[in-house]
Amino acid sequence: MALSDNRLQRTSMMCALYVAQGIPWGFMATAVVSYLTQHGINTTEAGKLTAIVLVPWSFKLVWAPLIDTMTIRSMGRRRPWIIGAELLMAFSLLGLLALGDIRGNLQLLGWMFFLHNCFASLQDVATDALAVDIVPSEEQGLVNGLMWGSKLLGKGFGAGALAVVMDRWGFSAAVWVQFVCLILIMLFPLLMVERPGEGRMPWSGGKPSDDAGDVRSLKAVLRDLWTAYSLPTCGIYVAFSTLSIIGWGMIEVLVKPLYTQDLNWSAVAYSKIEGMSVFIQMGGAVAGGLIADRIGRRFAMVLGFGAYGLMAVAFGLLPGLWSNQTFATGYLLLNPGVLALGSVGFLSMAMRISWTQASATVFTIYMTLSNVSHVLGNWTIGPIRDDWKSPYETCFILSGCVMLLPLLLLPLIRPQQVDDAVQQAAAGGSRIDGDCPG
Repeated sequence: MALSDNRLQRTSMMCALYVAQGIPWGFMATAVVSYLTQHGINTTEAGKLTAIVLVPWSFKLVWAPLIDTMTIRSMGRRRPWIIGAELLMAFSLLGLLALGDIRGNLQLLGWMFFLHNCFASLQDVATDALAVDIVPSEEQGLVNGLMWGSKLLGKGFGAGALAVVMDRWGFSAAVWVQFVCLILIMLFPLLMVERPGEGRMPWSGGKPSDDAGDVRSLKAVLRDLWTAYSLPTCGIYVAFSTLSIIGWGMIEVLVKPLYTQDLNWSAVAYSKIEGMSVFIQMGGAVAGGLIADRIGRRFAMVLGFGAYGLMAVAFGLLPGLWSNQTFATGYLLLNPGVLALGSVGFLSMAMRISWTQASATVFTIYMTLSNVSHVLGNWTIGPIRDDWKSPYETCFILSGCVMLLPLLLLPLIRPQQVDDAVQQAAAGGSRIDGDCPG
């Protein structure tokens, strides 16, 4: 049975791969950074470490054309890249074991984070490309929700469980736990094939499912990209992707020093709450998928991202409640849930309007720009807080407003334009492989 023929197999594999992305992300961006803020690093240093985890995800724009042009077709269009990226992710983790006391090696720690996430971003592009290829339109919302929820599950494990492992048995033990998890998850792409007749390995005697070769012309991919972005809807979504989550990146950095320094939370206590929030996030992700499928993708984004921005503004206006344990904990728990809801709407819309033979690259451009947006938020809030001496209250209100403003672009995004373009291309005899999925 192949992934293209079996809903359970394709959904379980993509969810497992998203767990593999989430574990190191939660460990690096939350457990390690909150540990270091507890030991005295400032907002700017925390922002740089958080951002360097995310910067390689901007390289998805480089990976996508490579994945669209080259592969081992007897193994499938995407599996060779997924397997290779998983191996590199697992073994790059082992380099962290040579760091010793990470408090005295922040620069080298950052570079090791950077290297690992280069391979993680490659795996993410290949997984998303596989989803664009084989997920039917009627499954897109829910599958995106489950994939996002799986990443959150991995992130929660990396942030919460690995924080405890690091606190009790040390940094090296936490790294080894991640290594074992990634090797086990790699069994999914190793044992499954994309389409009937393909082989698990190059020497398995598999046959390509079509007559496409292992290498496709980069010129053809670029031509398809030009065609895709000639539509106003796709161009507007590029702008939205670039602006949509700057506020998230700002808030993500702000909460760590606020809680571990000003509110005197321990790094372990903070990371445990982050880990506990995974269940709320998963609920938000699944709800976002169902809302996107049944009510609309734009509605899911407005509901999720809008709530995230408004909660940040409200939090900034109520500093007197920050010392209240229930209020402070509630903010940390609810924030990721509404963010997950909006993010699934964003992913579903990006998949919905990705089309032409270079649909994987089109989709990846939206994802890459959203990562750029995230990094911009991580980088800008440090100087605003530390150099300009802006109080936390002002920073949260500003971040919330930055999150809300891009939502004004959503009424201009019209997926029907993509549907019309697909029909016109089909009527004109143009071959559209992976045309608008949905």
